[in-house]
Amino acid sequence: MPYIGTQPLTGQFTKLTAITASATDTYALTKGSAAFFPATAEQLIVSVNGVTQAPNDAYSVSGSNIIFTETLSSSFPYK
Repeated sequence: MPYIGTQPLTGQFTKLTAITASATDTYALTKGSAAFFPATAEQLIVSVNGVTQAPNDAYSVSGSNIIFTETLSSSFPYK
């Protein structure tokens, strides 16, 4: 089917290992026990307690780490 404008991106969605909140704003991105390296923050869909976070506003990516602009509270489970 033809598209008007940019053709939608297709690819594989991968669920990464859940993080456990601590008194830091930087967390390792892993899939199983292996480091995961996204090219940009826009390649991730990040949800904190069911609320989707905006890339580059709420978080950024450096190598295999995600860096939140605010420290996460350890009183909530994060997925």
